[in-house]
Amino acid sequence: MKQRLVVIGNGIAGIRTVEELLKLDGERYDITVFGTEPHGNYNRILLSPVLAGEKVFEDIVTHDRAWYARNGISLHTGDMVTAIDRQRQVVVA
Repeated sequence: MKQRLVVIGNGIAGIRTVEELLKLDGERYDITVFGTEPHGNYNRILLSPVLAGEKVFEDIVTHDRAWYARNGISLHTGDMVTAIDRQRQVVVA
């Protein structure tokens, strides 16, 4: 039986951690990721060139929805986590 892992935050640090866990043992965790933004992970450092019109958003996406699906990760976008009940093992968004 897989351990459940919930990652709150779909930014570079959280997803980098997920990448490493997948490398170590891709079958160990049932992973769920919550992010407040409406899309997959992107390189926030390159956001300025997007805002300046030098790049398009798709150029800075590092993990599209297909990546999450390929890795069996449940992605919840546009969802802010408002509570965590560790006793009941429930995350409220």
